[in-house]
Amino acid sequence: MITRTDNLRATLRDIRDGLRSRAGRTALTFFAMVIGFASLSTLLAVLGGLEDKSERIVKELGINVAGILRQKTPDSKAGPGLEERHRGILARNFPDCLFSTVRRFDVPTTGKDKFLTVIATDGDLARVRQWRLIEGRFLDSGDVESRRRVAVVSRPLSERWGWKTGDLIELRGSLFRVVGILEAGSGGLEADMETSAWMYGELVVFIPKTLGSLWLTKWDGPHPPVDAIFMSVPASRDFGRAVATGRRLLSQPDMRAGTPSWVLPNSLRAGVENLQRTIAWTGGSVSALCLILGGLTLMSLMIANVRDRVSEIGLRRSLGAMPRDIAFLFFLEGELTAGAAAVAAGLLVHLVVLLGGPPTPFPLKISASTALIPLAAAVILAAVFSYGPAHAAARIMPSEALRYE
Repeated sequence: MITRTDNLRATLRDIRDGLRSRAGRTALTFFAMVIGFASLSTLLAVLGGLEDKSERIVKELGINVAGILRQKTPDSKAGPGLEERHRGILARNFPDCLFSTVRRFDVPTTGKDKFLTVIATDGDLARVRQWRLIEGRFLDSGDVESRRRVAVVSRPLSERWGWKTGDLIELRGSLFRVVGILEAGSGGLEADMETSAWMYGELVVFIPKTLGSLWLTKWDGPHPPVDAIFMSVPASRDFGRAVATGRRLLSQPDMRAGTPSWVLPNSLRAGVENLQRTIAWTGGSVSALCLILGGLTLMSLMIANVRDRVSEIGLRRSLGAMPRDIAFLFFLEGELTAGAAAVAAGLLVHLVVLLGGPPTPFPLKISASTALIPLAAAVILAAVFSYGPAHAAARIMPSEALRYE
């Protein structure tokens, strides 16, 4: 007695033999579909990476934290830009908030062909940015007031160069003692001209801000400039209202703060989401085009297979095969071809991402969606583009097969 399992096995053998007999045509279709599914998997990896990056950026800035960045080019009419005095003014008007200032320097290191990011700051930066201290301590008010030559290094820098708490390090001819190791944000995020004041990368050292004059060029005015002021708003206070009040305060003419940029968690997330939408539309269009071309190639393969196997189809019909059996044969052939292409494309993309692959302008993140969505797309695509050839094959009658022969 022939069971359904036996019929399925026989069908799979027929499909295998049919694909082997037309290896060149099958390979061309397979690789065309691999390109389409690989583009879809890559697009999903990019969107997933951007989503992950959005969360990391907001986390790096801090919850309920606003960054006030110095304008790139000071406007002499509007004022010299952010200065240390503005922190004091904000602190007096927001006694329940916490403030910290930073000044960034790129300092060459002795004996290493590298530049370190040196952040001259106060003792409140780690609390404002909500960073985790791994070892030792962060800077304190005593370090700032006494101009102690102490430093706190980031964890990646400590691991890479072997700097530990208590070590003496040299920064441009001056010795500093490491007093702490800090997990300073996520690290490794790009720092362009607008974000470099608050995103420091991995090789970063924090020193008291009163020592920033070691590398600070002469400035015009009585007050030292700062690159950024960070404002941490307590959860009990309305964050949006506090930011709006701070904007109005610094925009007063007598403040002469210039036109600083305000970096907020929502604006950071909105910027990444806009980038996601742009990539989704452009990359999605390219992926859709590649998938359609792959589907058309699959349809061409199926039509050619039906034409070449007219005699076989007629023989099957004369031996009692039903139209649905013939249609299922070609439908399954299309599904297996598309499914194998989706699996191969997913493995290729995942392998490239896991091995590091070539550098890309966007972060990549692999997940279950980068594998399952292309596979689901393969099932749908094969069903759409295999329906016509499978239906045409099912309508072939034994008499037509004899005339064709």
